[in-house]
Amino acid sequence: MTTTKSKTKLWPPIHELTYTSGKRAWQVACMVNGHRIRETFPTKGEAETRAAEIRIQVENEGHAAFDLPAAIRVEAQKAIEKLMPHKASITEAVDFYLEHVLKYRNAPVVAEIVKKLVAEAEGNKRRERTLKDLRVRLERFANTFGNRQLTSITREELAAWLNDPTLSARSRINYAVKVSQLYNFAIRNGWAEYNIAASIPRPTAEDTEPEIFTPEQAARLLEHAAAYDLLPYVAIGLFAGLRSAELLRLDWSAVKLAERTIIIGANVAKKRSRRVVEINETLAAWLPLCAKRKGAIVELNDQRTLYKRLAELATAAGLEKWPDNGLRHSCASYSLALTGDAVRVAYQLGNSADMIHRHYKALVTKADAERFFALRPAADAAAKIVSIQAVA
Repeated sequence: MTTTKSKTKLWPPIHELTYTSGKRAWQVACMVNGHRIRETFPTKGEAETRAAEIRIQVENEGHAAFDLPAAIRVEAQKAIEKLMPHKASITEAVDFYLEHVLKYRNAPVVAEIVKKLVAEAEGNKRRERTLKDLRVRLERFANTFGNRQLTSITREELAAWLNDPTLSARSRINYAVKVSQLYNFAIRNGWAEYNIAASIPRPTAEDTEPEIFTPEQAARLLEHAAAYDLLPYVAIGLFAGLRSAELLRLDWSAVKLAERTIIIGANVAKKRSRRVVEINETLAAWLPLCAKRKGAIVELNDQRTLYKRLAELATAAGLEKWPDNGLRHSCASYSLALTGDAVRVAYQLGNSADMIHRHYKALVTKADAERFFALRPAADAAAKIVSIQAVA
């Protein structure tokens, strides 16, 4: 194939093509707004028509450009210079802005989205403890960004807020989880496009060794618990390992002394997954002292009442403080040491065998576990409880 230029000097040029078969064609080839045009036609007339269309298009665009105010032309030039290193056009930049910025211009501000998320959680019957945690963490977030839209918050701003050095690693993780939940809620409602919270690395919370009660401490707690109406709370916590939140939701009707089981219903369990907990020999010895036919295991007006009574009980038992989740941690540690069966202990506590192994293995000896589970009410009421030495 050979190519010859037509003699005309009009732009765009028209090239005559001759193929090896002897067939001829005419081609219009040029650049318009950075885009290459190369179109071939069987006749010269069709090529000339197309060339004329391109000339008219370019002339009209040129006139339109000169009709723009000088300030806009200067701004356009500056925009082009900024986009050149990125090999992007003004049109591409505008399209992106329309899709990713203006699309969310009418979205609610952070404070409003927080209210809507909390309202949805309330409507979904989330537990009060879950709702409180959601409110506290997201209201703190709203105190900083409440009057802004989520899409206006930069990744750098959010990372600086989440990585507050005054908070522990665990607290920072918990805040990141709730803020991420807020972004996902906004995305579902069309108020944000990306969850930038999910892209920010989270700290690693170091596992701390669980704090437990010694058999002697457990004995003193059991001895004084009834004075504070906490004997069922302490006994079931120590020997069945229920979570404190589960104990507060548990009703006596779920405690089946005859069947030696406690039914942890979905409405009681932390993860809303029903399980059946065994009442072992030790717990079976203590429950008759405090069992009722129905009603809450622990009756109180609010959470502060429980904290106050636990503090008073700890003082009466000679403890400096009440270990965090001490009852449950004690049950898990002594149960694993006594049985060596992580799967069974995990089911009893509503957890995983891996979790039981990682947190509770080798915390106590089997001898200590035997002393712990040998704790019984004394036959003589004046003695209160079987002597620790007697079961050693």
